[in-house]
Amino acid sequence: MKIALSRRGIWIYKYCMKELGTPNNWPQIAHNAAMIIAILISICAMNAGAPLESAATQSVAAPASATVVSTGSPPPNAPTSSAAVSDCMLKLRDISRFKTDWWNMSGAEIPAYDPVNKRLWFTNNAEGLECISIADPTKPEQFKTIRQYGLNSVAVSGNAIAIASQPRSKDARGSVTFFDLDGNKISKVEVGFNPDMIKFTHDGKRVLVVNEGEAPDDGHSDPAGSIGVVDISNGADKPVVRECSFDAFENQKADLVKRGMHMVTPNAGFSQEIEPEYIAIAGDDTKAYATLQENNAIAVIDLAPGHERVERIEPLGFKDFMKPGCGLDASDKDGANRIQNLPVFGLYQPDGVACFETGGARYLITANEGEDRQRDDFTEAVQFAKLKNMQSKAGKKSSAIDEESFAKQLGADNPLRVQDLAKPEIMGRLKVSSLRGDDDGDGDFDRVFCFGGRSVSMWSVAADGSIAQTWDSDDEIERVIAQQMPNAFNMDSMTSPSRDARSNSKGPEPETPIVATINGVRILFCVLERAGGIMSWNISDPSHPKFLLYVNPRDPDVDLDIDLDKDGKPDHAAEAGDIAPEGILYIAPEQSPNGKPLLVVCNEGSGNVTIYEIEVTRP
Repeated sequence: MKIALSRRGIWIYKYCMKELGTPNNWPQIAHNAAMIIAILISICAMNAGAPLESAATQSVAAPASATVVSTGSPPPNAPTSSAAVSDCMLKLRDISRFKTDWWNMSGAEIPAYDPVNKRLWFTNNAEGLECISIADPTKPEQFKTIRQYGLNSVAVSGNAIAIASQPRSKDARGSVTFFDLDGNKISKVEVGFNPDMIKFTHDGKRVLVVNEGEAPDDGHSDPAGSIGVVDISNGADKPVVRECSFDAFENQKADLVKRGMHMVTPNAGFSQEIEPEYIAIAGDDTKAYATLQENNAIAVIDLAPGHERVERIEPLGFKDFMKPGCGLDASDKDGANRIQNLPVFGLYQPDGVACFETGGARYLITANEGEDRQRDDFTEAVQFAKLKNMQSKAGKKSSAIDEESFAKQLGADNPLRVQDLAKPEIMGRLKVSSLRGDDDGDGDFDRVFCFGGRSVSMWSVAADGSIAQTWDSDDEIERVIAQQMPNAFNMDSMTSPSRDARSNSKGPEPETPIVATINGVRILFCVLERAGGIMSWNISDPSHPKFLLYVNPRDPDVDLDIDLDKDGKPDHAAEAGDIAPEGILYIAPEQSPNGKPLLVVCNEGSGNVTIYEIEVTRP
């Protein structure tokens, strides 16, 4: 619903917020919550001409018995369809949806926009490169399909389109192909192994390629990860390739691991284990920042023209899920959306990354999805209960976890005991790393590490290139979904109904963040691959991000198991809405076909491309 506040309404709203107090005080005044919520609802009724609007998502109110939030955590501060905070109100309205009809085939994954012709290009792994005209964004029309195997990413700048694609064998190098704006091929050049993401520098003279170097499932080889630079300063028909390797960091491995980098693949050299995932470029084109997802780190790339190199690697450390307001639901067998503090450390392992500058300072935003290593010859993840019940190296009577260490992490006042942790309804089924956590080298696990932070984070970049976390959304993503759309809580993207199914794995899986300044307000948008939908925060003040809005055009109750015609697509897929959002794109008003800010979301599960109109108002 949308709240339009009168002066009296604003006064009452501020009074209620004062009474709610800080997050640390909220539990003490929880008995007033129902009264305060009722007052806030009544504010709407006081405003003539401010009717309640229908919800912009399929969400319903969470039953009181269905959700347990972390101690010390405030309730989500935004309704579903619009969100009012002290400095802005955000609304997303979906104005069109283009359907490729490719179900669970990555039919729509990564978008790029051509402002000259008002066309949207996007990767469709079932067919190749797709293009639709959005001259009228309410009525997207098919323009062209370019057949291409192994297409992973697309980018547009000036008069050129660039795509990154990989061959059928992961042992062979991939390529970057350039096209003009009508999709006519200009040139093709070989780059590194498994090019996963591509991005133009702001001046359009170079293309950066993230070469993941992912190993084949059978593990018989492991190509090196790298960052490719394709120089097109002399034209897209004359590309020159330079490759930035990670070989120089081999002798720093021990120190990087100590600082929080995750390097666990057996018998792999440093560059072979590095797997770059996504990249962001500073506004002045002097630096780039690539997420090393499996490695829990960010690579800093010096972009001095002709001398590009990886200049440093910044480990991201760990997230402490015992921290107040920073819990998680670690069980898919607890019968509830239960967020609680547990003795678990999270490897942030971000997928997407964004970069922005303000006040002379540079910041990165990461979507902390998580990713474990799994191949035919090597599996890292194990359920905590199996780890606990394993025999340590100290002998048959010794548990594989150090119970004294876990007792200290829980604390004396915690009602949970070490023996409770392995229960399936607590964290017994939580997937953790079997290759990290023996801090003192005595053969048992002093700590356990799960995959992903289930959050988005902000990191400040110092003058020397070092990175430090300045903000994390903690457990806000899970809390918001639990309250606003409980049946989508930690659900599986391709199975429905499936509430809570992913709680023991990586939860909602934040995927890709972008930062946009709209009507003077800097907003962070992030899509969630599993639960679906878009989360947003006002980050105009980087030191105090404020949650704004969650929109999820998905019905989590639609049964996706029914396929009576056996065509491989659920009979009720269309009713389910957008499934598994992956790529997200902002179109500024000056480039927009209708002069309004637009948000484009590609949904790889359902194969839909959804266009939203963004409205940001300030009081």
